[in-house]
Amino acid sequence: MGINHFKRDDRDVKFILFEQYDLDRLLTYDAYKDFSKEDFGMIVDEAFKLCREVLGPAMQDGDRIGCKWADKAVTTPPSFKNCWKTMAENGWIAMTASPEFGGQGLPVCVGGLISEATNSANMAFGTFPGLAVGAGRVIEAYGAEEDKALFVEKMYTGAWGGTMCLTEPDAGSDVGYLRSKAVKDPESADPRVYKIEGVKRFITSGEHDLTENIIHLVLARIEGAPLGTKGISLFIVPKFWVNPDGSVGELNDMFCEGIEEKMGIHGSSTATLNFGENGKCRGILLGDPHTGMAKMFQLMNEARLGCAVQSLGLAAAAYDTARLYAKERVQGPPFTNRNAERVPIIQHEDIRRMLMNLKSGTEGLRAFLGKILFLMDVAHRDPDEAQRKKADHMSDLLLPVLKAYTADYTYTLIRDAIQILGGVGYCSEFPVEQYARDCKIISIWEGTAYIQSLDLVGRKLGLDGGKVFQSWIQGIMDMTNTYKEDPELAADFKRLFKAVGVAGEFAMKYMSYFQDGRMRLIPTTTTRFLDTMAEVEIARCLLDQALIARKKLAEVDPASSDGLYYTGKIAAAKYFCRNTLPGVFARQMAMQTEDTSLLDIPEAAF
Repeated sequence: MGINHFKRDDRDVKFILFEQYDLDRLLTYDAYKDFSKEDFGMIVDEAFKLCREVLGPAMQDGDRIGCKWADKAVTTPPSFKNCWKTMAENGWIAMTASPEFGGQGLPVCVGGLISEATNSANMAFGTFPGLAVGAGRVIEAYGAEEDKALFVEKMYTGAWGGTMCLTEPDAGSDVGYLRSKAVKDPESADPRVYKIEGVKRFITSGEHDLTENIIHLVLARIEGAPLGTKGISLFIVPKFWVNPDGSVGELNDMFCEGIEEKMGIHGSSTATLNFGENGKCRGILLGDPHTGMAKMFQLMNEARLGCAVQSLGLAAAAYDTARLYAKERVQGPPFTNRNAERVPIIQHEDIRRMLMNLKSGTEGLRAFLGKILFLMDVAHRDPDEAQRKKADHMSDLLLPVLKAYTADYTYTLIRDAIQILGGVGYCSEFPVEQYARDCKIISIWEGTAYIQSLDLVGRKLGLDGGKVFQSWIQGIMDMTNTYKEDPELAADFKRLFKAVGVAGEFAMKYMSYFQDGRMRLIPTTTTRFLDTMAEVEIARCLLDQALIARKKLAEVDPASSDGLYYTGKIAAAKYFCRNTLPGVFARQMAMQTEDTSLLDIPEAAF
């Protein structure tokens, strides 16, 4: 076991759950009526105890021991077995999943914020339970009753693992070009059983020794199906065949060809899997033929949310390391008095700048994440269909923004943490260099920022005829209009008003490009548009927190722990709006130039 670097407390999680978003509303829903706020508070406390005592001490093992492949099998670090056992025995594997199949049935916002903490403690380990539950949810949503009975509870309770198998050696983000094929199994009495043949690559948690079985969700094309994504079907392909009575049978003619040697996340196996080399690999068709991509999107969306949770968890851990180090490390006299005694580096202005980047960035992203998690609870559970639809559409609009921006921005935040630590920042004595290596991978997972931005522009802007995006714009404008004369934050609300106008200007530009035949200009700026939306939303969330904090601050001793916490909330909102949000206007200037130099340059000139 390595050093436990998990130093976080749960104050910010509890602020979001109990002070910022309407948890009382969720407690009126049938699914959550047996819970109370006190229950959620105790669950959060226990989760942070799990992080400190079990997951955190195993983090360095994941990086330094890592996963090992030999003879077609993968072994995980020994301490990971204890992590899995502890989580499984105490119901942490499937916090928000249905109690019918062994889940805890917690609200998505509670489980999601706890997951952010567990990923702070040990992100590489978190990939194993995360994918098992995600794959189980797809089977629960689309499987036949016998499929649910055979697989779901085993996956939710940690008996079996799970994966999503999309990528192939010759088909990455262009999934429609996959070569994996499926043909009816002539030996099976079940017409849903097919023979599967193909190779899948970059499969997270594709092979390991934490569970007795791994249930793979495999995309393949049934023989004779049309080319492209419309001809793809989804299959349940167990590593070991599962008999009708639930017992584990023989190896299902599949094996692991190897695992990738990655820059980070060494404790998570990224496998190449070979299915059906001997023609005996069996898979169960999940739902109707040729509907595989639509079903897999449920898991992909869950994984996109998971990427935001993972990267934010790493940045939050880096912030904790940096702020504690900055308070202890003594070096250099103040800038204003070069003859004075040396001081803790937190007193140096540039260190404070980077710490404020980390504080405002991580807290703003957590608030953004909390908003989407809350919307998902409303979308899944509210008895009013109109409210469900409204929340579902808004979370759909914002999810690609959250995924892409969080994964990219947190990497720059961790860079600041390394810089604060100086020379030890890039040494393995401290964990921030590992956080950076682990975090960068997440920006590639589940679609790069560009892919997310195309989803945003090509699909999400047009939700409900564009009314969802318009509602997002209007909501922020209404907020800024309410507080435009605020005695303390007026300038920040006015700046946010101008910034959300830039987001609207981007969208209008794209409409004009479609209409006048200049469509090639659109992909030159879509990532900038996504970043603009993200920073506007984060500023909104932070200002919302500042208003709450200011009200609470008037009720407590400013020198108390709560008083200092609320003071920090107000400062974080001001800092982000005055230092990070102005980047929106630089993007506006670039967009207005309609520069085509990247399109005009000859390929040979690169």
